[in-house]
Amino acid sequence: MKVSLPILILFIYSLISCSWETEYKSAAKRSLQQDTDIVLVPYPFNIFDKESRDAITLSHYSQEEIKNILKEHDLSWDELKQSWNWKEDEKSFQKEVNYTSHYTQYSYDTSIPIWLIGNKWFRNGIYPDRIHQQHIPSLLARILDFSFANQIDIRKFDKIFRTTEEKPKLIVTIVIDQGGLQLYNAHPQSFPFLKSLKEKSAYFKNAKVGHLEAHTAVGHAAIGTGAYPAETHAFSNEIYTWKEGKLISRPIYQGEGQTLALEELNRMSLADDWDLFHNNEPVIISQCYAARASIGMAGHGKALPKEFSKGKEPDSDFVYWENGKSLKWDTYSAAYSVPDSVKQYDLYNFYLANKATAGAEFQVRDRLDLQAKLHHFQASEYQVLLDGESIRKAIESEILSKNKHLDEKTDMVYVTLKATDAVGHLFGWESEEARNILKKTDEEVEKIYGFLEKNFGEDFILVITADHGAAPMPEISLSSFLGHETFFQELGTLLPEEKRKNQSVVKWITHSQLSLNRDVMKENGISEEQVIEKIKRLTVNDKPFFRKVWTRKEVTD
Repeated sequence: MKVSLPILILFIYSLISCSWETEYKSAAKRSLQQDTDIVLVPYPFNIFDKESRDAITLSHYSQEEIKNILKEHDLSWDELKQSWNWKEDEKSFQKEVNYTSHYTQYSYDTSIPIWLIGNKWFRNGIYPDRIHQQHIPSLLARILDFSFANQIDIRKFDKIFRTTEEKPKLIVTIVIDQGGLQLYNAHPQSFPFLKSLKEKSAYFKNAKVGHLEAHTAVGHAAIGTGAYPAETHAFSNEIYTWKEGKLISRPIYQGEGQTLALEELNRMSLADDWDLFHNNEPVIISQCYAARASIGMAGHGKALPKEFSKGKEPDSDFVYWENGKSLKWDTYSAAYSVPDSVKQYDLYNFYLANKATAGAEFQVRDRLDLQAKLHHFQASEYQVLLDGESIRKAIESEILSKNKHLDEKTDMVYVTLKATDAVGHLFGWESEEARNILKKTDEEVEKIYGFLEKNFGEDFILVITADHGAAPMPEISLSSFLGHETFFQELGTLLPEEKRKNQSVVKWITHSQLSLNRDVMKENGISEEQVIEKIKRLTVNDKPFFRKVWTRKEVTD
């Protein structure tokens, strides 16, 4: 029987469509909260976020790299060239850009690398297996011969392990924030050291973010706990609500006043579990300029809930982040502490000390100017240097100087090199600015690796991965931006005008998950179908914004 070409094309398209939907729904199912009613799926490249930035950034681009990026993501060079008025003979170009984000299950947000380095424990090779961040703690627990609370099935990875009963003195996990494959593919000559490690590690080339949302807090909680958001309850960087006609944003782990709600992390981390098992003898260090990352990797420290501690007394681990007011490393003393050797670092003094040698274009006049431009500092070479120097100093003072590496209790260190994320948001991961930060990050990873080799020989494991990727800048993909405030306002039109300021049919929303306010809907005679239809009809620049709007039942069936 002959099959016509149009029918064959339609059949192939339907298979592709089913494939992306199946994968998207699987990630959503692993991430649903108890009161999630709706899952939102934007069209590819569209950005659904709190708001675009007030200020724009002047970014610089190479024509050759931009053409390669556009080709990889099936975007048009001719359209971009016309939109930007980019002349063919201009090899470089500058463009004012605003903001990009990451939260979807599309490949630009979810395709990440994983390196597992440790010749005594891993068989080197490039592995094609699909692997999630959640597998990492279970892989490490196997090496430690430890019955981990959140252990998942890793039998398909048996082939990567060597047979040995020896335990590493130290396990270091480096997260290169926003370091998805999209960043490396955009700048293939900018990470020679990381590229060389592919041959010296168990390298997973098809690793993937297996949850919604592809956000910093969620990815770091995955790497730390080995559990999915449906279990950890760490499912977004922030949660949005509507109150008195205003959008309210609550960051994850934010408690009342100056407190942190660490109980929101509803699973033990590997570090929590390992530390408690050994009566707090292992050293646990977790460092990132953003608290949501440091916390997700290390866990609860001294604030470990009693349901997990089971009568044992947890201790205060070294978990810290940057304070934008004091310009120092800071922490939450009810649960954590900062190494004395790291307390000395002051961001402004560090900037002054390295100003003569750093090649960064970032400049400030004084401390107040740095406070105002903190995010630009975090997107600069200074942040890369500070991250690397601080974590080496912490390892030296808290492990090596105290001979903790000789006590046969494996220590755990987590560090996020986050300048790649800041520069990606500000300038776009496609930019020359991002290329430079990737190069500096690669050099800093090499310094950390050399430091570990010098002090631990072959008795350490190094894990390198990412928490997520990111979408291309909307100015490059020519895609749409929808703010949460606009979203609430549009759905507010389902209500009588006099009620729109103080009521909403939405109880809470993130970037992918939405909980309905059933009481408000009942009071005003609004059905779930009406809400869904309203969302489906939302447009930006006369184009529909959401590709799919799934009910909970559609995700779980």
